[in-house]
Amino acid sequence: MRFLVLFLLLPLLHICQTDGQKTFSLKPSLGINGCQVHGDNYSGYHKLGLFAGTAVNAKINLRSSLELGFYFSQKGARHNQNPKSGDYSFYRLNLNYIDLPLSYRFIFHPDYFVTGGLSFAYLINYNENINNANMSAYSNFNKTEIGLNGGIGRRIKNGLSVELRTCNSIVAIRNYGQAATLVYYNNPIARFFNKGFYNNLLSLFFTYQLGQQQQSGKQKT
Repeated sequence: MRFLVLFLLLPLLHICQTDGQKTFSLKPSLGINGCQVHGDNYSGYHKLGLFAGTAVNAKINLRSSLELGFYFSQKGARHNQNPKSGDYSFYRLNLNYIDLPLSYRFIFHPDYFVTGGLSFAYLINYNENINNANMSAYSNFNKTEIGLNGGIGRRIKNGLSVELRTCNSIVAIRNYGQAATLVYYNNPIARFFNKGFYNNLLSLFFTYQLGQQQQSGKQKT
């Protein structure tokens, strides 16, 4: 946790030391996650989760900026029973993370922008339910997650914007174990992403830009 606090404070300390040549702002966000887990034998973004927090935006020029986020992000997966098709299995995985994405933001149109970068997440707690039995005590999820994220967004008005972002783990959040090494995949991508569970996320969220300081003659990003 001390690492997370330090990671968040570093850009804030830089803001305090800025010489006025760059523009900084805070960007609180609120939205929802559509979640699934690659490797759990189920498919589809059937679990919803909360996405909330803030980011520090550092303006590079009129079109580009860097953002460091600090978010609470609920991830996981869900599979409901479907008696009509003879499926009586039930699965629910809740994963609560503190998520710190570092993203590059580029404005390609006055009202549209794209983002992309890396994210580091710390697992606060989790709950795994298989066929209405709590299996959390037998689960072994990694405390950290590293992912790639990318998104596209639109400015609405007066600092308010909406963004659709995807984030995928590039390191397994839970390993399959020794048995996984016995399976060989000809495809190198399949070999890389078949070592365990990986979070797949679609986030839709609204952001409001606060406290932007502008150099004379320059516009908001």
